[in-house]
Amino acid sequence: MVGPYSDSSAAAWGRMFEWLNSSGLISQIGTGYGLLLDDPRQTPPEKCRYEACVELLDEARGVVPSEFNVRRLPGGAYARQRHVGGTVGLPKTISTMRSEWVPQYGVIVDARRPVIEIYLDHPDFVPVEKQRVDVCMPVTAVEYAGQSAA
Repeated sequence: MVGPYSDSSAAAWGRMFEWLNSSGLISQIGTGYGLLLDDPRQTPPEKCRYEACVELLDEARGVVPSEFNVRRLPGGAYARQRHVGGTVGLPKTISTMRSEWVPQYGVIVDARRPVIEIYLDHPDFVPVEKQRVDVCMPVTAVEYAGQSAA
């Protein structure tokens, strides 16, 4: 989905859960991942891209709708911080990691890779205030940063 992350993330997860429920695959999903593909400090909010992703068993991949993509998460170094409270306060956690934690440790955000949210709890079974999300910020050492890292 494209747009401000507050809107595009909700729309992407809404579409994902709609499909998972209608296909009967909701009970077979694994971990959920949110991919923030653009830095909102450098990309206008209306152009920010967000992808909602779930782990699926191999046999379920044959029923993935054509408007969905199957992809692997990009590897590399990530700084990780646990956020508790579901999506409540999540933008602040991401912003604080980007603006305070990253510079403090002598690394920079690797703009070639997305920020990844790892949703550890199913929203139907865990109350919002206890839902855990690991925020993974792609980082690289300053001396290895190419022109495409920011």
